[in-house]
Amino acid sequence: MKQRFTLLALLFLLCSLNSQAAEVQVPEWKLSIGSGYGILENPISGKQDGETYFLPSFSYYGKRFFVSDLTVGYSLLEDKRFYIDVIARPNEDGLFYKLGDTTAVTTGSLASYLVHAGPAAPSVKDLERKVSVVAGPSVTLVSDVVDVSFSWLHDISEVHYGSETHISIDKQFPLMGGLIGFGIGAVKKDADLVNYYYQFTEQEAQAFYTRYLRSYPVDDVTDRYARLQFSYPLSKRLELRLAARYNYFDLDGRHTKFIEDPETLSWFAGVQYTVGTGQ
Repeated sequence: MKQRFTLLALLFLLCSLNSQAAEVQVPEWKLSIGSGYGILENPISGKQDGETYFLPSFSYYGKRFFVSDLTVGYSLLEDKRFYIDVIARPNEDGLFYKLGDTTAVTTGSLASYLVHAGPAAPSVKDLERKVSVVAGPSVTLVSDVVDVSFSWLHDISEVHYGSETHISIDKQFPLMGGLIGFGIGAVKKDADLVNYYYQFTEQEAQAFYTRYLRSYPVDDVTDRYARLQFSYPLSKRLELRLAARYNYFDLDGRHTKFIEDPETLSWFAGVQYTVGTGQ
């Protein structure tokens, strides 16, 4: 289970350069298997980092419907320089909770009350949160220099009922016989989403709940990231693949106990074998 969520989270973070903007001959599909080594640094306090030696990837583009790794979408309007899609994908915050081995929080334990000082403060590493699915419209503007994407995604899985707004700048260019791609972006997450993933519930905090609300009031947050990837063909189906992503997590609005380090670096290096009609 842990290995599966490591793969999912790495795919989400490293393999999501704006593939919708690429020109494809529909229908087209690709299946890739990467072999190498990858690390996903987990920002959640006490949760383990993820590591993997394999990284699968899958994409399919039909006339309207498409799948790109963890993103499923439907194209409403498509032009050479302009795309409007409806997309759905898992929320990354929930995936972070699935990287480590977690156990459910128990309330009213005898050990918490053995001293007169009252119950102990909860530990984040023992908390569980569900992975939500967010969906909504996505708009992409394509140019020769950069591709600019904007999307507004709302929780459709009824986990936290929150929303997140994405804006990113991406592009790929030829380099030394291969391709280099970069992306920078920001994700604004509303208070409902933040409250679910980065605040203690009243049941978890018990006697500390009111104090936590005063000290760490929940609010919207804006996380930023930068990512870079490079691929170099070794044969028709085999290529060298390097990918890395830097994240900065906004601490305002979050309980500081939840974020161990606001800066994380995740990466994968290896070779990738690809089959499909796009080859």
